[in-house]
Amino acid sequence: MPGPGLVTGQVAFAAEISHGCTCHGRGRQHCAIAAGWRRPGGPVVAELVWYDHPAGAVTRIGELYTAHDPVAVVVDPMSQAATLIRPLADIGVLVMLTKPRDVAVAHGEFMDLVNAGDLEHLGQQPLTDAVRAAQHRPLAGAQAWERRVDVDQSPLVAATNAVWAFLGWEVLSQPGTWDL
Repeated sequence: MPGPGLVTGQVAFAAEISHGCTCHGRGRQHCAIAAGWRRPGGPVVAELVWYDHPAGAVTRIGELYTAHDPVAVVVDPMSQAATLIRPLADIGVLVMLTKPRDVAVAHGEFMDLVNAGDLEHLGQQPLTDAVRAAQHRPLAGAQAWERRVDVDQSPLVAATNAVWAFLGWEVLSQPGTWDL
């Protein structure tokens, strides 16, 4: 996959490793790295920037981290991608770890953007396939993506987490007074 199609602006990345897929009949055969960013004056973009075997994921994330100085690199520590956390830390990548509430909020925000027509993706086939096969599961009083379906959901989960991190950065980067 070529990646990312970023010209200017900020970006968040997220990684997810496949739980399973029909192409290999077993899990951990794909890793998706997605970017969340906004076109100047336009919609949020969910872009699949890398989709390959997990063995190359740490190197690729390191390259993206160096090249783009992202606002976040997200990994869900309760997912298959948790095995990336330590190697990423070892190469100096600061990783944002999601909690169940974050995963539920990310799903909801992603769905809200889709329903409002405010999310764009670039027609990348693995992400399109994941969206078409997507199913929801209950989580933390809300919903999240069901990872255990026949079509690899790692592109969709990574895209959702990248968009969530980017949206969070947009809010916090605005001038104002914050009550934390």
